[in-house]
Amino acid sequence: MKVEDEIKRRCGNGNPFTVPEGYFENFKERIMEQLPEKEDKTFKKPHVTIWNRIRPWLYMTAVFAGILLGVRVMVNLTSSHKSSVAVNSTEKEMITDQDVDNLMDHSMMDDYSLYECLTEAE
Repeated sequence: MKVEDEIKRRCGNGNPFTVPEGYFENFKERIMEQLPEKEDKTFKKPHVTIWNRIRPWLYMTAVFAGILLGVRVMVNLTSSHKSSVAVNSTEKEMITDQDVDNLMDHSMMDDYSLYECLTEAE
């Protein structure tokens, strides 16, 4: 409390801020004079051409076509690789009738089951 009393004694209780006489009388007019002129900011609708409307659809179509082409190429590469392996394996190995008879004896299939298996394979 002693410090506050000392400050009040030195500086006083009055408001140190003052405004010049007549400052707020023409305040609005002075501010309006200092502002720049307002620009006309009306929204202008952009000119839309047919190309601008078709372009997104065309790009999307191109992307899907590229994806489908890529998938088709990958499928063809994998299927041609498998078929060449199958052709090579049949050329290298010959199965005799005796081997087939031995396989059938050990497979424990009756004639009807064998018939079903062979007809489903084709």
